[in-house]
Amino acid sequence: MTLVYTPETRPVEAPTSFEDFLEVLAGLRLSPASTHIDLDHRRLEVYGSSVKLSNKEYELLAYLAQRADEVVSRDELLESVWYGEGLETQTRTIDAHIRRLRAKLPETDLISTLRGQGYRFNSTPTVRVSCTRVHTLAA
Repeated sequence: MTLVYTPETRPVEAPTSFEDFLEVLAGLRLSPASTHIDLDHRRLEVYGSSVKLSNKEYELLAYLAQRADEVVSRDELLESVWYGEGLETQTRTIDAHIRRLRAKLPETDLISTLRGQGYRFNSTPTVRVSCTRVHTLAA
């Protein structure tokens, strides 16, 4: 579940009493996350059910999700997800993978195409992306 605060049009001051606090809580509503992307375990769950992704589909989704709300160019995707596997910039493989990925996601506008710029993963309250930060120790 995701906690979403929907404020009133007038500014709300910090609660000073328990009753004020309860009033603020009344303005909150819970909305379930329909999509969960677990980057640590390489899983995509839609409405609680696991969705099978190919390795490249997962790598593409993970790369875009980690850069949510940023425009990612085709060149950057070719270099980072396809590791420069000799594909030309004009290749349609990215488009095909994006199309298959969109078909597996409940919200088709989760990944936007920005003509001439690239792609963007649009963060929404119904999508939860989880990733544990990896810490390394230097000797």
